[in-house]
Amino acid sequence: MSADWMGCRVSLDCGGLGHFQGIISKVNLEDQTITLKTPFQNGLPCKYPQITLGATDIQDIKILESKEQVESQVKEVDRVESSVVIEKRKNKPNTRKGSSEPREDKKTAGPQPLMSIILENSGKHTGARSSPKKATEEGYRGRTYSNGGSRTPNRYERMRMKDEDCFSPSVYDMNEEFDFEKNLALFDKQTVLAEIDQELSNKPDIIRLVDCNRRAPEPKYKNDENVLGNVVPEYRQIDTGEVMETEYVTDTGLVVPAISAQLREQLLTVLEEHGFGLSKQTELMGRAATDLCLQLLGGQHRLAANNTHQLPLAVFLCGASRSAVFGLSAARHLAGHGVRTQVYLPETGHNTAVLEQELRLYRLTGGKVVTKAKDLPKTSVDAIVTALEDEEIWSQQRIQPWHRAAVAWAEGLKAPILSLDPPPELPVFATRMTLVSMLPLAHPAQCGKLYLANLGIPKNLFKEVGIKFSSPFGAKFVIPLHPM
Repeated sequence: MSADWMGCRVSLDCGGLGHFQGIISKVNLEDQTITLKTPFQNGLPCKYPQITLGATDIQDIKILESKEQVESQVKEVDRVESSVVIEKRKNKPNTRKGSSEPREDKKTAGPQPLMSIILENSGKHTGARSSPKKATEEGYRGRTYSNGGSRTPNRYERMRMKDEDCFSPSVYDMNEEFDFEKNLALFDKQTVLAEIDQELSNKPDIIRLVDCNRRAPEPKYKNDENVLGNVVPEYRQIDTGEVMETEYVTDTGLVVPAISAQLREQLLTVLEEHGFGLSKQTELMGRAATDLCLQLLGGQHRLAANNTHQLPLAVFLCGASRSAVFGLSAARHLAGHGVRTQVYLPETGHNTAVLEQELRLYRLTGGKVVTKAKDLPKTSVDAIVTALEDEEIWSQQRIQPWHRAAVAWAEGLKAPILSLDPPPELPVFATRMTLVSMLPLAHPAQCGKLYLANLGIPKNLFKEVGIKFSSPFGAKFVIPLHPM
């Protein structure tokens, strides 16, 4: 029974292994295996001349050609190859020297290896390159040179041979033309389109192919334009839980609400409990006040190396208050920039430990400290920084002699004034800038341009007093606030 299958060309479906095609050369009933020669796997030739497959791997088998059909095809191929070899040998001239008659082939005509046929057709077994110059009845002819014979071509001849290889006609007959109309008639376009329309009509949810191919024109973007979808920004990111009439807005449009004095006191208490006391706040407020004071003094032009003969002078008016600590710290920072500084600090007799510490540090800069207003300079003052009043006892401080004397001295000058963390009341003199920390109070418009300093307070500390806080500073350390 197994002999009936020998020599048949079959197609085997092996499931996960793929599809195999080949000619059966052996069937082993004991091992339940089948061997294929000249095998193909999934349409590609296998690396091995024969493969053996088990019956457990074969899911389906189909006979493509019987043994007689396979043998007839092999004989037909052998006959065609033999006729081609015989015809070529008959038409081949005798290349031996001194012989005018064609050389008879002593070997009998028969099938030869494919490489020998290629060599005979290409003419590589002769001494000269045989690239065609013009098609003849035989289909090719060898190259000739100006002096005849077979030799190594010179440079000009090699260039001419390259041109002939590229532009000369093919060695094979191309008399038979391809019939485009006949092949185009094999494709029935109307029938194919009708089948597509019928299939789409049964599925209304499927969009037609032509509609899918219609692509909307892509928008054009600038080199600095964001191609991603823009997220709608939320400008009110700070919620204090209070209803205040005064609100401020930053340069980027973020809303910063004002807080009450009571909420500010609660926030200061929480900061003290967590170790974020006045000493830590002082350095940051002093740094922020220095930036604003440098703007009032004229910036880098007044502090250039070739302008040391007229260094600017800044006077700091400090009282016995929390803001006075910020003023001494700012005077120390400003002295580090090469600015001449002078501090007015009256003798009240109840200075805090932090204030005394900042005073000692400032004295190390070589700056001058005066306790009476009459010792302050009368002219040539470039900027004035006031830190005279506290939020709680500002009304009592304004009636003190040292406060009145300082105000009278400042009113007699035309220097710009920077106020540090003042109470939310009308100022006693015209102020150019006002610097506040944490969150602003409801300051009047007479306080000048309002600035907010970033002290680096964690947002969870704001949360302990009921404030939902999100930083409005962005890439800046000090930001201006504009009234809404």
